[in-house]
Amino acid sequence: MTGSLTVYVLTALSLDGTGEITNRNVGVTFSLHEAELHRGDGVANDYETFQIAANWQEDSATTDLVVAMRTFRSIVEEMQSEALR
Repeated sequence: MTGSLTVYVLTALSLDGTGEITNRNVGVTFSLHEAELHRGDGVANDYETFQIAANWQEDSATTDLVVAMRTFRSIVEEMQSEALR
């Protein structure tokens, strides 16, 4: 069974160019203490929590490999197509 990690996305309220209040992501941390410090810096600051797979780095590397393989396949197909002309 794969474990999970809690990620804290730090947010801040701000005004956009039209005067609308927007909620922006301003950082990410794995530390509840850092998230609480951010929230304590002012009423405009808060955080949201998300659960991610503990092996997210492995999943990311797998995704990168698949993308590279698809790109390579596309290049080979293009070269084969050009060779048959």
